[in-house]
Amino acid sequence: MTSSPPPPRHIRTGTGTGTGTGTATAGHGDLPAAPPADYDVRCHRRLRGPYTGGSALLRAVIPELAGAHDELIAARATEVISLTPDQAPLVPIAPQTLTALASRAERTRFYSVARTLRVSHGVAELLMDWARALHPGGAVIRFREVDDADPTDRELVAVLLRRCDPAVLRLVVESDSLADDELGKALHTYTDRAADPVPPFQDRPQDADLAQAWIDADGTSTDPELLAAYQALPAPERAARHSARAALLAGKDEPGSALGAQLFHLEHGTDPAAAAGTAFLEACESCFDSGFYEAALDMAQRGRALFGDTRPKPYWNLTNKIGACLSYLRRGEKGFSYFAELRSGSTEPEIHMNSCYMMAMLYTRHLPKGMHDEMRALEWVNTAIAIADWNPDPHRRIFVGAFMRNAKALVELHRADLDAALALVNEAIAMTDADLGPDEQLLHRSVLRYNRAQILAAMGDHDGSLADYDLVISRDPDYGDYYFERAGGRRANGQFEAALADYAEAIRLSPPFHEAHFNRADLLRELGDEEGALRDLDYAAILDPYHVDTLVNRADLLMALGDTERAAADVAAGLVLDPKNANLLCAQGTLLADAEQTEAALSSFTAALEADPSFVAAWVNRAVLAYTAGRPADAVDDLDHAIGLADDPVLRGNRALALYDIGAHERALADLDVAVPELAEEDPDLLFRRGAVRLALGDREGARADWRDHLAAYAAAGEPSPHAEEIAAAGAAESAA
Repeated sequence: MTSSPPPPRHIRTGTGTGTGTGTATAGHGDLPAAPPADYDVRCHRRLRGPYTGGSALLRAVIPELAGAHDELIAARATEVISLTPDQAPLVPIAPQTLTALASRAERTRFYSVARTLRVSHGVAELLMDWARALHPGGAVIRFREVDDADPTDRELVAVLLRRCDPAVLRLVVESDSLADDELGKALHTYTDRAADPVPPFQDRPQDADLAQAWIDADGTSTDPELLAAYQALPAPERAARHSARAALLAGKDEPGSALGAQLFHLEHGTDPAAAAGTAFLEACESCFDSGFYEAALDMAQRGRALFGDTRPKPYWNLTNKIGACLSYLRRGEKGFSYFAELRSGSTEPEIHMNSCYMMAMLYTRHLPKGMHDEMRALEWVNTAIAIADWNPDPHRRIFVGAFMRNAKALVELHRADLDAALALVNEAIAMTDADLGPDEQLLHRSVLRYNRAQILAAMGDHDGSLADYDLVISRDPDYGDYYFERAGGRRANGQFEAALADYAEAIRLSPPFHEAHFNRADLLRELGDEEGALRDLDYAAILDPYHVDTLVNRADLLMALGDTERAAADVAAGLVLDPKNANLLCAQGTLLADAEQTEAALSSFTAALEADPSFVAAWVNRAVLAYTAGRPADAVDDLDHAIGLADDPVLRGNRALALYDIGAHERALADLDVAVPELAEEDPDLLFRRGAVRLALGDREGARADWRDHLAAYAAAGEPSPHAEEIAAAGAAESAA
């Protein structure tokens, strides 16, 4: 008999040049050769900036799909246009959100830093569909120069490694390092090493201009001979050649070149300061608008440095962008100095207003939770409003005044002053409605209505909130996030089917969206569709394997479905991420108890309570374990804690059983007097228990009455009482007495 060959895995190769960070690969040795690639993709960010590799790949893939498989393109329209806006004509139905359509001056909503990750998941699914449709025997894609790629490409390759089946779409990734990021982890987990069949340096003519060859490679060559020739050029000639190359690239107008190679050459050309005020500023703002914040930050920092000692307006614009990028990238504490520089270096009111606004957003949103300070946020946003209200242009005054009031509403919302937040948003809406025509500043006005919807929902006015969501969806029907938020409002309002329809639309319109599947799973389970809920949780876990609550909810659902093996795997994975998670520790205890590992289960429940003493389920489960183990007094103690946290007839019924066993009959009767009226119709055994307690207290008539009701309930159900013999024996004993 012959064994089956192992399934294929993705491949990591190295150039051997050690250009990346981390541990460089020393040599190929006896490594097997990497498979030949069907598509060879360069990722060096100096070529085209963000998504240099991803965009090059889609420019090969989308034309192949066009015509024959337009439905696959349409399903991932947002992702295609995000990476390759030049391919919009090939997208059957391009998304038309107000965010995408707004001019830069009208933009008041910017993408989440997580958007690129969502886009990467969509690209992964598109590529798998492409490979199945057009390459049924499998396809191989080679990503080169990944160590020098923009973070967007590194994130994309990491997602592809994790999500693409190598039997369908196999990746060969050129990397000399295993950096401490998601790509480094993915390379370590999903790849095998192989030798690179492509030599790092190509043969060249004997009379080649080596210096020009280095420049024509747009600064991506690692050939030491080319670099040495370039460095030997006189500085003025180097600069002139860079400028000439920049002009040549600009004339070609290749997609993405203005975000990569052109910037590199202008930066080293004859007039770098002029480039900083034009090309760098435009590229930075373009990347910022697209949500490519790491690239925008890099461009802003490089552009600022080109001004030397001068401080023209573009310098301040780039400075503001640095602070804004750091805020969006969750590194807001590093932004303080840039906003301080804006205030200390300029007397322009608009610059001070924007700096004050960003300071307020840092303190109320962007800083780590422990650094939030709503009073400081209030101080800064009030200053921003004071400056906005003195703008000499009446229309600009209304626009920025409404914007800053909306910002203050967020601060008030975080201060839990919902009335103040609502008043501010209403004021901002009234200001803009009075000043603008019905079709002007639609994005800004939609954002205001959306924020009011959220405030009204927080106030419990779901009808008012849904009315605002209806309005913004009518204005911006392709924006998926609105449907997601309305789904939550409809669920809160009891409109479950409409909520499911909104979740479906949010999923259809958006790149893969973890939260939509996570929330829909919760609703589906509430409605009894456990299989549908599990499908959503499975997909949510693929999109975000580090989201602990997904693992918590899926483990709980799997336990309910009897799949203890998968549940245990989720519990174990979750506890690696959050070792003190009370839900997971409690679930672990339940699994151990079911496996009759009593002491281990007890330890898990105890650990859950140490992590969260208010966690009722852990008190209850430990009580059940104690009672089952023959320790009713311990069970009573734990149930005392549970009922003290959340009084409940079911818990009182359980405690009554343990109280009876330890002879605390009066306390048991008090608990059953609460439990019986609420639960006896569904659980007539409670009547039997109360009868036994009453008999123990000497109340024979009360005991007989409860037992008659107990037996009658079983008779009405057509079933014999499991306690009939005990009741008969007790009656006989009483007669004998």
